[in-house]
Amino acid sequence: MLEVIKLVDAKSWIGFFGVLFGAALGLSGVVFANRSSLLRLKIQLETEKDREHAQVKRERLEELYVLLSQWVNVFYSNFFKLTLVMKGEIEYNQYLDEIIEDGQSSKVDFQRIEMILNIYGRELLPAYKDVLKCRGKINEISGAHKEDYKQGKFDGEKYLEPYTLVHTELDLRVQKLKKQLAELAVNA
Repeated sequence: MLEVIKLVDAKSWIGFFGVLFGAALGLSGVVFANRSSLLRLKIQLETEKDREHAQVKRERLEELYVLLSQWVNVFYSNFFKLTLVMKGEIEYNQYLDEIIEDGQSSKVDFQRIEMILNIYGRELLPAYKDVLKCRGKINEISGAHKEDYKQGKFDGEKYLEPYTLVHTELDLRVQKLKKQLAELAVNA
């Protein structure tokens, strides 16, 4: 074998090692280019994934805004109708009939509201809980009025002021929630 190596002149060896060196440089260039390309594709994929997630989040938060608006409109409608009962302008059965009629035409999906809040808007949960507390106060006042009405005490004037105050509080808390929701959607 050594004899074969000695038979090859130095110029051929230089050419041979030059070809090997060139091939090694070419191979290393391809490896580095592939690594760089793979890294760029991973970054691009993550960016697209983040962008898509942000788009979905924004759409869900916009949907939540609409759902909350519908829900609040139902509350205001009920508020005005019950105040008519408290003032003695309509009877309780008329109020209930109107509530039933309105309820059939405008359904609010509370489960969807809470699902969107729990998945896409966890930051909004404290403000949402404040809204629910106000709703609870409203229900307590209307429940007390209903009990008095059942017992024949048709004058609900004593409930008007606290009922109106709690509805004003509800309006403020809903506006706060909607403002936070809008800000979260813009920044999504």
